[in-house]
Amino acid sequence: MQDFIAQFGSFAPIVFLILASVLPIFLFPPGIFSAIGGYLFGFTHGFILSIISAMIYTSVMFLISRYFASDHVEKYLAKKLSKKQYDTIFGISENKLTLVLIIYRLIPVLPNSVICYSYGLTRISFKKYFIGNLIGLIPGKMIWLHFGTTLNNIGSMEFLYGIIIVLVFMFISSKVSKKFNK
Repeated sequence: MQDFIAQFGSFAPIVFLILASVLPIFLFPPGIFSAIGGYLFGFTHGFILSIISAMIYTSVMFLISRYFASDHVEKYLAKKLSKKQYDTIFGISENKLTLVLIIYRLIPVLPNSVICYSYGLTRISFKKYFIGNLIGLIPGKMIWLHFGTTLNNIGSMEFLYGIIIVLVFMFISSKVSKKFNK
């Protein structure tokens, strides 16, 4: 994917932004784009492009769920959420929904698409969803971007640290997810 994007030269950031904003809507794993962004554009530019694209696709998923495809989303969520997860998302106040969203983003308990599409069916306002989503997305994006920037130096200590950070993040996320899903 990074070779495909890189071939566009000075237009690569635009191609990256389009692909990273659209493909996750169709359930393509978004974390890959953060690593690619770090690899191709460095940490700062990769961060800016990754956050912009994440806010675009997460907002679009939320709005699709809220206004266009609620029946399909409800069927999708019935397959993906446990009763406890469903009650957590749909049975709490708007302010608590924002806090839970930040936690879901900080420690990925559920797949990105499930969070975005399910929140479109809740009482949360778009503004609170947008702000909570942004706050929660930043740390994970930074981890994946850092990892992506180290891909140019495979074998270096920086690359090793990047792998360790990603593995620790994934390990903690899986442990929290298992506890949460009980």
